[in-house]
Amino acid sequence: MVKIAQYNGLLCGLAENLIPKSVAILQYADDTIICLKNDVEKARNMKLLLYLYEVMSGLKINFGKSEVILVNGDNDTQILYADLFNCQAGLFPIKYLGVPVGPGRLHIKDWVPYKKKKSEKVVHMERQLLIHGWQTNTY
Repeated sequence: MVKIAQYNGLLCGLAENLIPKSVAILQYADDTIICLKNDVEKARNMKLLLYLYEVMSGLKINFGKSEVILVNGDNDTQILYADLFNCQAGLFPIKYLGVPVGPGRLHIKDWVPYKKKKSEKVVHMERQLLIHGWQTNTY
């Protein structure tokens, strides 16, 4: 439905200079990222498509767990879209598929939680190896 809406000019995604007809939706498993240009009328079209999806599939979209994040824009615009989609306003960086993502270069502070999590996993694995009688070599 999204591709047909794009083809008919009812939606306009991002990166149209890189990808023909632009990117309007990214999906992996149960995660979805909707990418739209700043156009309230076309955003309303996307909201309508989401409602149609709910009606047709019998599934319910949890807008309470969703966020509107602007690549460029002001606070008023973000609130406008958050109200339209009945969800929260969020900030970059976001975590997608376990990796921080932002519109520009990420800073070291954006990676700290992931580095800490990786270190904790290594410590846990070493403990498991020691419990099972194996030894780890550290260099």
